[in-house]
Amino acid sequence: MWSTARIASVITRCTHTARTTCHPIRRWCSAAAKPVVFDVTDNGKFATVTLNRPEIHNALSPDTMDGIVTAFRELEGNSDLRAVFLKAEGKSFCAGGDLKHMRATADFTFEENCADAMRLSGVFDSIYNFPQPVVAMVGGNVFGGGLGVLSACDMVFAVAPTKFAFTEVKLGVIPATIAPYVISKIGVPAARRYFLTAEVFGTAEAARMGLVNDVVEDGEELNKLESQLKEQMLLNSPAAVRACKELIFTVGDAQITTETRELTAEILARTRDSDDGREGMSAFNERRKPRWQQV
Repeated sequence: MWSTARIASVITRCTHTARTTCHPIRRWCSAAAKPVVFDVTDNGKFATVTLNRPEIHNALSPDTMDGIVTAFRELEGNSDLRAVFLKAEGKSFCAGGDLKHMRATADFTFEENCADAMRLSGVFDSIYNFPQPVVAMVGGNVFGGGLGVLSACDMVFAVAPTKFAFTEVKLGVIPATIAPYVISKIGVPAARRYFLTAEVFGTAEAARMGLVNDVVEDGEELNKLESQLKEQMLLNSPAAVRACKELIFTVGDAQITTETRELTAEILARTRDSDDGREGMSAFNERRKPRWQQV
């Protein structure tokens, strides 16, 4: 459960009109040269982060892990963004751990293995704690650590043929670093089955357990859905969306107590008194489109 101070700081930022606007980032690196690329739309409102190693099924090699973390770190400073869409080139979204790197870890010391595992965990953390929504658009199979990437996202949409599996036990290891993110997404009962059996499952089961939000027929439908999501997101207050994301983390697992009720009442009062809170109510009453502040 996130601290009261942290969410209060987000709401406080929503109450001030003094803002800094970052220039949109167009391209972080050459798509031909790097395992992870990202760019921002011309209007500066949406970014796309793309896993770009289709020849190894976008496995989580050290350079891919570092590329993901770097991309989200760079984008975090862009206050214009409404959301980040996470995609992958090729037939696979992410095959999990890179086999070449996994073989190399056999010669690591315990301390080196701990550091390497924290490096992997940092990938999921960079996505999970990103201030704006992160949406995975999945057009290919996802295995092992790739499911940690999906579980760290706020939303996941996939094409119908996609297959999933937690394959770690087949290799004599366990899905340890992804577990906090995955179990918070699919729950303990589903984890007990699929962690322990390494069964392959499809999109219907992934949607049933909450790993995937919705399923579409093909890539064309996935692109249409992306456009629809962007249109919807542009209607919303950027400050309210960021605060709402932190609110979910703060109270998602909290017991309903007097303290929790008082906290949420204070949060609501702060948002009502924020710039966007007042603007939203004024626009509604005046039957016009709101003019949202930048975060």
